[in-house]
Amino acid sequence: MLQSFQKSITDKGCCLAMSEWAVVGGGSLGLLLAGKLAAAGCRVVLWTRTSEQAERIEADGIAIEEMSGVVSQPVRLRAIPISSVKGIHEGPILLTVKQTALDSELYSFLRLATGGAGRIYLFQNGVGHVEKLARALPGTTLTPAITTEGALRLGPSSVRHTGKGAIWFGVVGAAELLPMPMTTGIDSENALFADSSVRNVAEMMKQAGFTVFLSNELEKRVLRKLLINSVINPLTALLRIPNGQLLKTPERLSLARELFDETAKVLERSGLPDAANAWDEVAAVCEATATNLSSMLQDVQAGRATEIDAINGAVCRLAERNGLEAPLNAAVTALIKAL
Repeated sequence: MLQSFQKSITDKGCCLAMSEWAVVGGGSLGLLLAGKLAAAGCRVVLWTRTSEQAERIEADGIAIEEMSGVVSQPVRLRAIPISSVKGIHEGPILLTVKQTALDSELYSFLRLATGGAGRIYLFQNGVGHVEKLARALPGTTLTPAITTEGALRLGPSSVRHTGKGAIWFGVVGAAELLPMPMTTGIDSENALFADSSVRNVAEMMKQAGFTVFLSNELEKRVLRKLLINSVINPLTALLRIPNGQLLKTPERLSLARELFDETAKVLERSGLPDAANAWDEVAAVCEATATNLSSMLQDVQAGRATEIDAINGAVCRLAERNGLEAPLNAAVTALIKAL
């Protein structure tokens, strides 16, 4: 089956079937993306923070537990600790580390890995990361990505796919967009990218089982996801509950709704139209990822730094910029930091 799939991709002339994908970060999302792409026939290397995780993946492969409960046969791929990566990488680079990992050491590594050029696909939550990376990597093309896929890391080489979502790719700067016809099998929001490499990446990720969109309104998508994350992430982390339990009691529902209403007001003033009407999306994400532990809850449980400053902290900064107050966002930010 794998050989026939690879042949079908080659017959279509998709160069990415022959390129090696690099996934940076062996957390929940990194394991899910790397495992799914490798299972679809792509050559994948996973760049991990620790040598221990890389050795485990090299030995065991990545096992994915699907939402049905079925655990896939571990898929083999290369895994290398970031400290041991040498040379310039020519294929797609998917950056899946959290905002808390964006530091000078990582920037130096990415400059070496891209040769000061290339393209990196950014899968971070919250806001502000694109600007940070643009300043740190001036010669590199950055393609922001938004995903609502749910994943839970079970171990160094295993991950549970906890919720089916979608991936949106955007651009930094509207000049990269052209009103081009749709590529087969890819959904869109009114425009596609002039650069065929983004379309090819989207095509291959669709082949790996993901729902992919190319968007010329990604800024609004970013704000919409920020709205959803600002409600689900801090409250599930503080209450220590999976996403699906957040709206199950009147008290939790009331708290979530109040936080949503405050955040929606701020984000509407920041350029997100009809933010107040997005409550159904919050409820839908809770239902679609019912068994998922939010990334913030996972960080709290593991004693790691959270992305609270890039999520609710960012809402507070946007509120101040627009002459508004956001006391609930300030409160949950302080509470998460106090844990």
